[in-house]
Amino acid sequence: MILDAVHQIPAGRVATFGAIARALGDVKAARAVGEVLSNARLANVPSHRVVFTDGRVAGGPDSMVGLEHEGVRTERGIVVDLESHAFDSFTTHPVLADLNRIQLERRESVIEKDDFGELRFLAGLDVAYSGDLGHAALIIMDPGGKEVLEESTASCESRFPYIPGYLGLRELPMLRKLVQKKEDIVYLIDGQGQLHPRGYGIACQVGVELDVPTVGAAKSLLVGNVKAARRGQAAIELDGRTRGYALGNGRNRTYVSVGHRISLRSAVAICERTIFHRVPEPLRLAHLKANAERRAHLEASE
Repeated sequence: MILDAVHQIPAGRVATFGAIARALGDVKAARAVGEVLSNARLANVPSHRVVFTDGRVAGGPDSMVGLEHEGVRTERGIVVDLESHAFDSFTTHPVLADLNRIQLERRESVIEKDDFGELRFLAGLDVAYSGDLGHAALIIMDPGGKEVLEESTASCESRFPYIPGYLGLRELPMLRKLVQKKEDIVYLIDGQGQLHPRGYGIACQVGVELDVPTVGAAKSLLVGNVKAARRGQAAIELDGRTRGYALGNGRNRTYVSVGHRISLRSAVAICERTIFHRVPEPLRLAHLKANAERRAHLEASE
C-alpha cells in the first residue's frame, strides 16, 4: 500500500511522508512510510520523490540528483519552492481508516470482568525483530512469577509495518502460534490494552480474537491522563474513566490496562505482585527469550 502510493507521485513532483500517511488513513503512519522506503530504495521505487515536511530530501545526494534530473531544484538538501512541487492527489484506498473502524467496533467485545477461573498459570508474550522477521517468545510461570513452567518460541515474517496504535496487526500472526487454550491462565502482553486511542490495543486484540484472558503491560503510554500516585499506583483516566494504572516511578513505570476477560483490579494486582525488575516477571523473561532468539538468528545468518 505504501509503495503503491509512492509510484503515484509523478516525475517533477514530491510528496511528504505525512501526505502519504494521510492518504493511507492515518498520519501516524508517517514513520512507517520512511522505514518501508529505506528498505525499498533498490527496488525500482521512486522514493527520491518523498521528502520531509520542511522540504528536506530524505535520501541524500542520490535523491537530490534524481530530483534535479526531473526538474525539481534543491539547495543545501532542501526542495526549492516546495509548495509548487507538492503532490497529494493519491488514489490509494485509506486502509488505516478502515482498520480504525474495525478497532472501534471490536472494542465492544472486550470483557472487563474476571473470566479466567482459578489462576494457576501466568504467561508472558513478547516479540523481538531482526528486520521484518519477528521472534516471539512465550514464558509460562506460576501465579507469583517465581517458577518457569514452560517456554516456547516462534518466528515468522511480519507483513505489516510498525505503526503506533496498530501493533496487534503486526504481531498477532506470530503470537497466535504460541497462545494455548489452557484453563486458569492469564496472558501478559507487552503493549496496550484499553489504554489505546480506540480502546483496542494489542492486548485486547489478542484476547478477543484468540478468546483468552489478557492484560496489557506496556513500558510507554499512548494516551490517557496520569493522576497523582498513591501507594505506588497512579490512575490513568481516558474518556472520563479510569482505564489503567501506572505502576512504579519515573521512567521505570509499567502501564497496565485490561486486555480481555479480566477486571482492571485483577490486572493491576497480578502485575504488581510479579514486578521484581520494572515489568512483570513473565514479560521480562519473555523479552529476554525473544531477544536470545533474535541474536541466534543473526549469528546463524553471518
